Parts: sequence; structure tokens; C-alpha cells
Amino acid sequence: MENEHPADNQSFWQQFFGPNFGYILELYEQYRENPESVSQETRALFDSYGDPNTAVALGVETTLSAGQTNALSVSPERIAKAIEFARNIRIYGHSAATTDPIYESQQSPQLDASAYGLTEADLSQIPANVFVSTAPSNVRTGRDAIEHLRKVYAGRHGYEFNHIPDQNERAWLEAQVEGGKVFKPLSADEKKTLLRSLAETELFEKFLHRRFAGQKRFSVEGLDALVPMVQTLANDAVESGIDNIVIGMAHRGRLNVLAHVLHKPYEKIFSEFHGGNNLASEEEMKYYEMGWGGDVKYHQGWRHQFKKADGSIARYVLANNPSHLEVANPVIEGMARAAQEDRTQQGAPALNVDRALPIVVHGDAAFAGEGVVTETMNFSQIEGYYTGGTVHIIANNHVGFTADPEQGRSTRYASDPAKGYEIPIVHVSADDPEACLAAVRFAFLYRETFHKDFLIDLIGYRRWGHNEGDDPSMTQPVLYNQISHHATIKELYAQALKNEGVVNEDEVSAMDKAINDELLAAYQKMGDVHDKPLVEDFSAPTADVPQVSLDTLREINAALLQTPSDFTTYPKLRKILDRRTDAIDNGDIDWAHAESLAFATILQSGTPIRLTGQDSERGTFGQRHLVLHDANNGNKYTPLQHLPGAKASFIVYNSPLTETAVVGFEYGYNVDAPEALVLWEAQFGDFANVAQPMFDQFLAAGRSKWGEASGLVLLLPHGYEGQASEHSSARVERFLQLAAKNNMFIANVTTSAQYFHLLRLQAARLGDNARPLVVMTPKSLLRNARAASKGNDLAQGKFETVLWADERKSSKKVTRLILSSGKVGVDLTTELDKREDDFSWLATARVEQLYPFPADRLQEIFSKYENLQEVVWLQEEPHNAGPWSFVEPRLRAMLPAGATLHYVGRPEQAFAAEGSPDVHNAEQAHILNVALTQRSL
Repeated sequence: MENEHPADNQSFWQQFFGPNFGYILELYEQYRENPESVSQETRALFDSYGDPNTAVALGVETTLSAGQTNALSVSPERIAKAIEFARNIRIYGHSAATTDPIYESQQSPQLDASAYGLTEADLSQIPANVFVSTAPSNVRTGRDAIEHLRKVYAGRHGYEFNHIPDQNERAWLEAQVEGGKVFKPLSADEKKTLLRSLAETELFEKFLHRRFAGQKRFSVEGLDALVPMVQTLANDAVESGIDNIVIGMAHRGRLNVLAHVLHKPYEKIFSEFHGGNNLASEEEMKYYEMGWGGDVKYHQGWRHQFKKADGSIARYVLANNPSHLEVANPVIEGMARAAQEDRTQQGAPALNVDRALPIVVHGDAAFAGEGVVTETMNFSQIEGYYTGGTVHIIANNHVGFTADPEQGRSTRYASDPAKGYEIPIVHVSADDPEACLAAVRFAFLYRETFHKDFLIDLIGYRRWGHNEGDDPSMTQPVLYNQISHHATIKELYAQALKNEGVVNEDEVSAMDKAINDELLAAYQKMGDVHDKPLVEDFSAPTADVPQVSLDTLREINAALLQTPSDFTTYPKLRKILDRRTDAIDNGDIDWAHAESLAFATILQSGTPIRLTGQDSERGTFGQRHLVLHDANNGNKYTPLQHLPGAKASFIVYNSPLTETAVVGFEYGYNVDAPEALVLWEAQFGDFANVAQPMFDQFLAAGRSKWGEASGLVLLLPHGYEGQASEHSSARVERFLQLAAKNNMFIANVTTSAQYFHLLRLQAARLGDNARPLVVMTPKSLLRNARAASKGNDLAQGKFETVLWADERKSSKKVTRLILSSGKVGVDLTTELDKREDDFSWLATARVEQLYPFPADRLQEIFSKYENLQEVVWLQEEPHNAGPWSFVEPRLRAMLPAGATLHYVGRPEQAFAAEGSPDVHNAEQAHILNVALTQRSL
């Protein structure tokens, strides 16, 4: 349409400026070529307000002084090109920034004015506010603005913000950078403090290199700025009111962070080089036999607490981390979330993200290569895992073990995966310590403003090989020739401060001497440092669990079935829940019903509960329904959050479809919240396989390596129903292989009452002596009448490690005892009831707790049958899987005289379960038949 009010139209377009106006001009060029190439709303703007270039001409005309060249001599097309140029400096400036102390930058061609056909005269005739909205006062013309943008975007920092979709965030980031707010000059005292931090970092590494020649330490040399960066970030956070700083990192630079951020005494670190786990030599074997293993010095964590000026207590935590590189990432996120929550009140826990700051230090090769990195970054905006923003620092030394970057990633930068999670990125040289501090302060300010993640790519080098015994010149000869002639950051910064007149040579020498004297004094104390193991008691924890009366169960049951008057439960679900109304007295209590009753009693005892997992709100099999959805508006209602008498919080979240990071998060949460019952549920039990490093390194071994207690509960649906390998086995054999020294509980229970009592028992065992609990939970048994229980079973019973109900049989007639664990035991009972044979010669028992193995209880049962000839272990898993290899030597060692032990189950297989329901049914029938009909095995 023809524009009737051009002046008004020009005023409309003038509300856009800088990169936003550049984007408008790009859209207009697309519109001119093909109106259908832009959205309907954009077409409507151009149809109504015409050419936005006219606003540029008007803006130039009114901004320039009378003595300048007429702006109209610069065509709208060239102005559009100039705006595109400025926009590309923002986008690609990082490619020309001086952020790599080893390699020269590879400038993007978009940063050359000639690529746009522009001259300095063109730029000089355009006012600065066409390009920038926030700039120093001396930036007046377009030429000034371009130079200013080059200085900030292609200078000491390389910024990547263009992938941030939120316009307000991006505008804030650009205003900070372009307004000169990122680089705030350091005072002379601050510069001296920074120099001392760099000196402590370097001299500590050199001291270790001399005194413990050839020993691994995974030094930070080449990335020394990391230490004052983390120091500054932690200190600034504490000064802002954050009381918990939770740090995760792998081994590179760990000892230096322990010494200079966590304040672990030098003599303790030195003694670990000298004496392993700090134990007197005569004690080492004794404690090893007991079950204490300790860990190497560059895997161990540390906690440092101190009193702030206001009298409150702050703490720095560096989480323990094995050599699985990035697996500590989700652990520290869980620890931070636990520190941020108040779990002491009824309802959902109250979250305050300003109670804790998570910091993660990554390796450059690992950041791109390890899937747990992106799994953890995916948590950043998910309700159940949100921690209010994590500051990520990539300790980028260009080499992953012996692999060059092109062998380790497909992206230009190690940091590129963060772009997919809309995380701002700053690249900075490790040889520019003041720029490094500016970067972390910028990161923290962003975190406090938006409570979102921020990433710093700290680019340096590795002075030695992967460890100090490697010769890196074998694989990177050119790089290491260059590094060998490269001055250290401490030397570079000391010289810079001398040139500025901040320090002199004598002051630097005195500083070095004082630090070396302190190191030597600590070294001389090393021989007197002998610690006790963090854990000396490896017995299985026990607990008394008070019984719950039927009256209490009735009251709880009624409360859990209530909903607000304006809440409409989905009709089909309402019928399911209504069946629970009189189940306490007159019906059967199925698995999910018993679970909700157990949770309620635990909450009333004052223990908070956190349950997460894949579909856990509803339950994978539509069995749980802890969270109800209003059928009319979708609003949620969680009855356990409104339970009368509850003294602690309750929350359940559906987790992302990932396992390693989720299990790590829940483990970390539980370590920092030992009073809470924390449960993670797999959709199917075998999905837990993907979290195997977490089970190996943390759940199974954490207490014996690090003294780290966790009562985390794993709920792993397990049982053979003909659904093939991926939906049958939770691989109980793998957990049993990890079981030793009473480090965990492993159960495969078969009634809802047993599950009820087991959950309550685990809640009672929580605290500093807690152990993880692995439960093989059912699928078909969830609604199986034979797995359901009566109200009296919940009120009067207790958890039984072995279910045995054959006291009614004549013990003299019994010659065979069939032992089983889990669903196959219920199948066996069902089959027995179908047959009319005389089974007076047969007894059965279900081993409900596999570990710790209930040997005493089984021996007691064996002793009831004086004529016992055969003990059969029945399992539905293949011969090379399931509990058999674990129970076989234990059962054989306790067999009654004259009795033999037999295996009945599937043959050895390379797969977990059959892919055909028909084959499954036939095989299941076969093994039951063998157990029941062959009089002599």
C-alpha cells in the first residue's frame, strides 16, 4: 500500500536501533525480493510503515552537526551494509580476539570492512547510535562505533552471545560489554593480591615437582589463572550472601584448588604423596582388610568452613571425583540443590537458589566428548534440577591426553556444545589474569541477574604431559617446543606490574621466598601427619522401626484420597483411587497403595522425601498417581504435600530421559541432605545400565574411598514377562558383584507389605551411617493379587529378609527346599496352587534381601528339615546372570550334611531375555516344571 504519513513512518522505525535495526533492514531486503519469505506479521509492518531505510536517513540528518557532510550522500544500502558490519563484529569478533596464548587467532572474513564495500568516510558520516546504544562518550561517529566494537568484541575477551534467544538477556550482555562494564580497573592492592595468588599457584607446583619427582599430580601449570578465578568467584559469591560454594572438577589442577581455594593444609597434601592415605604404615593393611580403601590424592574432595563477618557460617566444598572426568558435574548440582532447599516443612521443599553456587571446571576434550556434560547442562532450566545458574569454566589446554583438538571434537571451540543450551560464552587467555578475573565477575553478575548458566573458555596450555611422567613431545613436538620457551603467567604478570610501577624486583623476590618458606615448613611437618580412616565401622546399619496402628493407616488413607472441592479428578483414575477407600480393613493393598502409605508414615516421622525418575509422578505402569491432574484445566495436586501431621517436605518429579546425570544428581543431593529419603526410579530396570559409572564409583565405593555416606534408593523394575532383554532384567548380578563390606542393601521383594516395611526401614537407617538400597521392583506384580497385602500385614509385620511360610508342613517329609528371589517365587506359588499333586516333600522360601546375604535366617530354615536332600536355587534369569553366581558359594558353604545344591533356570545366554513372548512362556513353564516334578536333580 502507499504510505500516507511518511514522517510518522520514519518515527516508527526509529524506535529500533543497533543490531535490532540491522535485523529489520535484513528482513526488509528479503521482503523486497520476495514478500512471502517473511512472516505475515512482518509483511504487515512493511506494508504499513514502508522502507525502514528512510528512518536511517532522518536519524543521520538530525544527529550530525551542521558542519558535517550531508548524511544523505550515504545511501540507505550502504548504511544497511554498515549495520550488518557492526552486527557481524558482535557475532564474529571472538575469532580475532587475543584469547589464545599459544596459537594466533584466525579472523573471520566478516570482520573486514572491505567485505561490505565500505570506506572510512562512509562510516564517519553515520552517527554512532545507529550502531550502539551504550558506549563511552568519545564514541560519536559510525567510525568510532566500529572501532569501539572491534576493541570490545575482538580484544581481550571473545564473546559469543548470538545464540541467546531472549532479547532482554542479549541486550543486557551487549550493554555490559559495549558500555565498558566488564573490565573494571584493579587497584594496586588488588593487582598485588592477584600476583601473590599466581605465585602461590606456580611455586606450589614447582615444589611438588622437585620434592616428589616422577609422581603424578596433574598440574595446573599453563592454566594457573584458574586458581585465582575460582578464588575470586567463590569470595565474591560469599560476600553477596551465598553461603555454600560447591565445586566439581576432574584431576587437572585439583591439588592446587584444594590447597588455595579449599585451604587443605599443605602438609596433608604432601603426606599423601609420601604415604598414600595418610595412615601409619603398620595400620594400612589392617584398615584395608576392614574395608577402607581411601583414594589417590587428586580424586579426593575437601570441605572448608569459616565464619563470615556477620557471624554466619560459609562453606566451600570440592566434591570427590573419580577418573571418569566429568561425572562429578551432576553430583555437585545435586549437592547445590540440596543446600538450596528447606525440607523442614510440609509440602514441597522451599527453594532459594541464592543459598548455593555451583561451579564446574571442565576439561576441553571432555567437555566436547563426555555425554554427561550435556546431560547436566540440560538440567539448567528443568524444575526438579534447577540450581539458579552454574558457572562453568573450561580448563582448555588444547590437548586431550595425547589427542589434538581435531581428533577430539567436530566443532571449532570446545565450548560449542553449550550453545545448544543457550548459555553465554566468554573466551579468555590464561596468560591475561586480569581479563580472567573480569570474566568470572561478569559470569557471576549474569548468574545473579538471570539465575542461569554461564561458561568461560579459559584457553591456555599444559606445561607437562597428561601427567608429569609423560613426554608430550612424542605426540605434539612443535607445540611443546613452543611451550618450553613460553614464559609462565606469573613471570609475565610480575613483569607487567613492574613496568607499571606496582611492584619492584625486591618485592617479587620477597614474595617468592615467603611462599617457598611456607611450603618447606609444611613439608617438614609431613612426617607427623597420620590420619585415621574416615570410616572404621563396616557393619550393616540396623534400626528399630515403630509399628503403625491400623487407626493411623485409616486416617492416612482417607487423607490421601481427598482433593480440593474445585478439583476434578480424571474419572477413570477416580475409580482406581476409590478402590483404596476401604482397603485397609476390607480389601487388598497393592504395591503403589502400600508405597503411598509408607511415604505418608515417613513424612509424619519427620523425614523428607524426594522421588524422581522416568514417569515417576504417574508411574511407568500407570500404578502410582502421586500427582493428580485436574481433568478440566490440567492443574496439579499432590495429596502427600497436604498430609495432616507431616513434619517434612515431599516432592516427586518426572526426570529427563537420561540416567548417568540423574543418578549422579540424586546421589549428590542425598550426600548433602543425608536426612532425606531420596529415591530414583528407572522406567525399566535395565535403563540403569547407562548409569553404571555412578553405581561403580559412587554408590558402591564412595563410603570406602571417601567416607561419603548415601542412603539413595534405586527402584529398578525387574521381572520376566516376555518383553525381551530391554524390558526384563535390571541386572541384579551387577549390583551383587559390587556388594562387599555391607556397602549397600539389595532386595527383590514380592509383597506390598514387604515393600512398605522396607521403605520405612530404609528411612530409619538414614544419616551419617546410611547405605544405598537397590530394590528390584515389579511390573506384573504391581497388580497381582498374590503380591497384595492386608492392612494387618502393614500394621503388625516387619521387613523379613526371607519369606518362609511352610511351618505347616511336616518337616520330616520335606526332602527338597526351593529358594528363589523376586517374581519367579510368585510364579512358583501360583503353579503349585494349580496342581493337585502331593507336594508334602517340597518346601519353598523367597530370599527377599539378597545383600547382605541372610545366611543366619536361611540356616535357621534349613535346620527345620532334618531329611533335607536337595536345595534348589530357582531363577528366571540366565545361568550366567541373576543371583546364582552370588548365592551359589554362600549356599554351598552352609548346606546341611548330605544335601546337594542345584540350579534351575534358563541356560547360559548372551542376551538377558527372549525376544518372543511364546518362547518366554514356554521357557518359564519349563523351569517351573523342572523345579516341581523331577524328584531327583
